[in-house]
Amino acid sequence: MRVGIIGLGQSGKSSLFYAMTGQQPEPPSGRPRRRLGVARVPEPRVEFIARLDKSKKTTYPEITFIDPEGFPPEMGKGLSGEMLGMAREGELLALVIRAFREPSIMHPAGSVEGGRDIDTCFGDLMIQDLAVLESRHSRIVKEYERGKKELKRELDAVEKAIAALESGKFLTELAMNDVEKQQLLPFELLTLKQGIVIWNVDESAEFGGGGRGVPGDIKLRCEERRWGVGAASLAIETEIMEIDPADRKGFLDDLGIQKTIQERLLTAIYKRLGLITFFTGGQVEAAARSVPAGTTAYEAAGKVHNDIQRGFIRAEVMGFKDLGELGSVEAVRKAGKYRLEKKEYVVQDGDIIHFRFNA
Repeated sequence: MRVGIIGLGQSGKSSLFYAMTGQQPEPPSGRPRRRLGVARVPEPRVEFIARLDKSKKTTYPEITFIDPEGFPPEMGKGLSGEMLGMAREGELLALVIRAFREPSIMHPAGSVEGGRDIDTCFGDLMIQDLAVLESRHSRIVKEYERGKKELKRELDAVEKAIAALESGKFLTELAMNDVEKQQLLPFELLTLKQGIVIWNVDESAEFGGGGRGVPGDIKLRCEERRWGVGAASLAIETEIMEIDPADRKGFLDDLGIQKTIQERLLTAIYKRLGLITFFTGGQVEAAARSVPAGTTAYEAAGKVHNDIQRGFIRAEVMGFKDLGELGSVEAVRKAGKYRLEKKEYVVQDGDIIHFRFNA
């Protein structure tokens, strides 16, 4: 899964990228570019399984962060189309809004005003989507009038989306049926994606879990768009990344920080994308794999290997909670909590699955 990081110049975009991936900023190249970095999702359950199975390898879920880099403040006061194009392939957008006041760091608009910036950025997302849809609409109309009546569903969905954007709504606010959503998915529309605002506060400001540190009117604006929001001092978060992992807890305790932005944002991403985790084990590898809620056993098999999905026979399933309480696979079997499931079985968070398949 991928997350696109966006924000105005000097908002803290690259600081968020570093805090999430540990990947240091690169020297200026003189042109806009896209950086990719990976964050490993902490998953203590897979570590338990690995110890139990004496696995040689432990695999964790990963989230790739996309950082469109190299857009200096003088390029404009809004989000450029080029930046948004680079972030468009992400399933979720992380929008960094500057709320910290540091005179030595110039704001592209000349002053720090988070409410103005969030309205600007939200407006730019709608403008970009309108441009995509209006271009497509003009082509559909011509083809439809030439007799391609099979385009009626797409035409209706595009016109409905254009009307919503012109009225100032995100497409996440629009009531759409599954057919309409399917018609719009190929366009990778920005306002149809899940989103989270990171309210980047001063080092001395209160921040932490939930909405602490985020003004009420900002929370309301995000809720209206169906976006999440949370505050963090990305300046402190970058300091945390510079500290040896063994010494971080003491540093966090001194500041009263219970969880870093990395932990909080990864949790929020999972929640907003509706992801769950299932596990596979064995002496070779213990792995945690993330899939959307509602994934079937057959679909989950494809996440492990295409050959397993093609030759799927059945899934042998037990819950992590049962394994943790009973202590061994054999004990789970004796308790009658080791199940055989077919292709249609809907995977649950914490399922440990052994796939039987024809090679």
